[in-house]
Amino acid sequence: MRVFETELPGVGRRYTASFPDGGQFVILHHNDGRRRTYWRGDAAADSEPLFELTESQARKVAELFDGSYFTPVSEDLDDAFENAPIRWIEVDADAPVAGRSLRETRLRSETGVSVLAIRRGDDLLANPGPDTEIRAGDTLVAVGTEEAYDELDRYLSG
Repeated sequence: MRVFETELPGVGRRYTASFPDGGQFVILHHNDGRRRTYWRGDAAADSEPLFELTESQARKVAELFDGSYFTPVSEDLDDAFENAPIRWIEVDADAPVAGRSLRETRLRSETGVSVLAIRRGDDLLANPGPDTEIRAGDTLVAVGTEEAYDELDRYLSG
């Protein structure tokens, strides 16, 4: 299988998976977050729409394919992060966290915000460890309550 990625200006990104025995699976990831899927019997055929997924549904499908999906023990925990506010926070050069490790910043204990990943240029550092350095220009992918984000704003401006 070969996967091609195409930037569609003003629309989003298209991912096309071509299978050796024929056919193409197409995922169109719109800039507004919508994900639409299509099937094309061959490269010359028209695409047939299959289904549209929310972000949460797309994550579950991805987990099914990579084998990491599991059913939570308690139904109360099902979709616990479904509506969690996840934010992308750019780190300015003068931010007090720039040049320090996650452990040194004590972001979680000081603000209540947890860093899920760090986008550094084209790289994504998923689930960064406590010794991961935060650099100017990084984008923190974080989760927290509105109150925690208020604390984070105060922390970063102080």
